[in-house]
Amino acid sequence: MSDGTPADAPRNKRSMFEPDTGIDDLKAFMEPFVARLGYKFNTETEFVDEVLEAELEILERDGDIYCPCRVRSGDPKQDAQIVCPCIPFYRDEFARIRKCWCGLFILADVEDGEELLGVIEEPEGPIDVPVFALEDLPSGQIRHIKIGKRDIAVARVGDEFFALSNVCRHAFGPLGEGLMDSYMVMCPWHGWRYDVRDGTTDHPNSDVRTYETTVRDGFVFIRI
Repeated sequence: MSDGTPADAPRNKRSMFEPDTGIDDLKAFMEPFVARLGYKFNTETEFVDEVLEAELEILERDGDIYCPCRVRSGDPKQDAQIVCPCIPFYRDEFARIRKCWCGLFILADVEDGEELLGVIEEPEGPIDVPVFALEDLPSGQIRHIKIGKRDIAVARVGDEFFALSNVCRHAFGPLGEGLMDSYMVMCPWHGWRYDVRDGTTDHPNSDVRTYETTVRDGFVFIRI
């Protein structure tokens, strides 16, 4: 049954928040999510409250909590990448500058967030990107993540973690949806098998790239 809304009308997401949503509600909504990604609220609490107050104004005006320091394009798919917390869409940039765009969130190991307020120059060289909490991936399983434009499959075997390209070289199947058998992952599309330790396969010229992984402070990191 139609509610009288045109089919092409934008969907308002305001219903996911109560009309009287406040700063403490946003904190309760955001904190557990960013914690699983290796982040926390900035230690500058007055700054945090100022940003969240701006978020409430954006929520009231636009129907969702868009990043206050990014400009909306008007394209719903593109703008979904700046709905706060937007960390999953900018893992590599944020890991490099150790904070999100506005500094509302900082990496969990940063003790003083004041030094990360404002525009931060990106350092050069490899960077370790936190991707999820240690317990989020049980042994014998594999999952897909995105880091920037990179599609990566992360596998766990016992207490070891491995990262390799998510794209099978046969027909571009998603290895992150494959089946694990010890150190081998089987592509869910046609059964090609890859060793998660080095990305090798029995098929010629079809090995995939791997990435260095580390585990510290309860989080899995991938070096980019």
